[in-house]
Amino acid sequence: MTLVKLGASVARREVAGRLGAAAGGDGATREVRAALARVSTQVEHAREVVEALGQLKGAAMKAGQLMSMELRDVLPPEVIAVLQRLQDSGENVSFAEVLSILRDELGAALAELDVEPTALASASIGQVHRARWTPAEGPARDVVLKVQFRGIAETIDSDLAILERVARVFLSVQLKRIDLAAVFAELNEVLKRETDYEAEARSLGEYRAFADRVVGLAVPTVYAAISTKKVLALSFEEGQRFEEFLSTHRDEATRNAVAHQLMDLYFKEFFEWGIVQTDANFANFLFRDRAGAPASGVEVVLLDFGATRGYEPAFRESYRALLRACFDDRRAEAIAIAEALQLIDPREAAPCKEALVDLIRLVLRVFRRESQPVDFTDRALVVDAAEAVKGFYQSLKHSPPPAQLLFLHRKLGGVYSMGKALGAKIDLTPYWQRLERPIA
Repeated sequence: MTLVKLGASVARREVAGRLGAAAGGDGATREVRAALARVSTQVEHAREVVEALGQLKGAAMKAGQLMSMELRDVLPPEVIAVLQRLQDSGENVSFAEVLSILRDELGAALAELDVEPTALASASIGQVHRARWTPAEGPARDVVLKVQFRGIAETIDSDLAILERVARVFLSVQLKRIDLAAVFAELNEVLKRETDYEAEARSLGEYRAFADRVVGLAVPTVYAAISTKKVLALSFEEGQRFEEFLSTHRDEATRNAVAHQLMDLYFKEFFEWGIVQTDANFANFLFRDRAGAPASGVEVVLLDFGATRGYEPAFRESYRALLRACFDDRRAEAIAIAEALQLIDPREAAPCKEALVDLIRLVLRVFRRESQPVDFTDRALVVDAAEAVKGFYQSLKHSPPPAQLLFLHRKLGGVYSMGKALGAKIDLTPYWQRLERPIA
């Protein structure tokens, strides 16, 4: 109940801070005191949130990370800044514990595995080990094992319920009447999917049906014989991590070609396939030189499908229609679609609705012919959009972040970040032209 108590203390101190500021001085002095009190209390709130989250494990830790990304324009910025420190806070469990989990999950099949003691990677819900698998029938193979920590999935509902109460407190002290139920329902669904490795195996299989058609794209193979709900065995894939790839492929043509591959993949996933690997963390990609690959000569390998999400054709078509309406400045049509998609609450004031159209038009400017080629290192692209998003969300009284788009936009943000790291300068108009036709 640590976070419940935190929420109550936050509310009490915020109210006290406001009353104290109002009571002291007058004119500019009162405003200065109020501003100082507000900043001071928010920084203290952020520190307490991190201390409380730091005592939790697994799903709650992962949820804290997601909150720092998905609610950054709703919760106070000081809180988000400190929550972001949770991104790399995963700690390895002992190899003895890993073997214990594997023994419980795999039984006698564990004897077929020679598992390396040192983890390849670790996160808040599990860690990854390389192993040599020698099955009773068939050749020996190099595999990677995703091993989930004990008790992770069982705490998701209770941990998210507590975090939702804390978020509500922060919103209430900012006089926001935003209902985050749909947002936390989406977080709940994604976390449960990430902790169900059988579901991840199915998602990978569904994704492969499309990925196998794309030259220059690869995904791992699932080995069902040594996989369970808590252990996922995948083929070991060779390749360079993104940072290593950047250090060895410095020529502009290759980097631009890879940026095109990543952008093309995003458009294929959402607008054509309807299945998106939404976690564009750099660690979820490998890059390897391959003859016969696209113009880059590089094959992209996707590694993690725990946060894969499907999108129905009707939703994708409405989203496409919204973008087209905003691009063409058909405002009444755009606002009607946005309300139908629950991107904005109908109760919001007319200026807020107009601001949403302005925001989308600002983001879409990268697809206009006069903007080509788009320089992903141009800081104005991010600064202008970030300021517009922040101003827009601060003006809202009823609308939560769009739940169905949280993870889609996380993927898009990841693609942009990779393009920026690549120093890409590419023409984006061909991608916009692909949106001219309705989605069947």
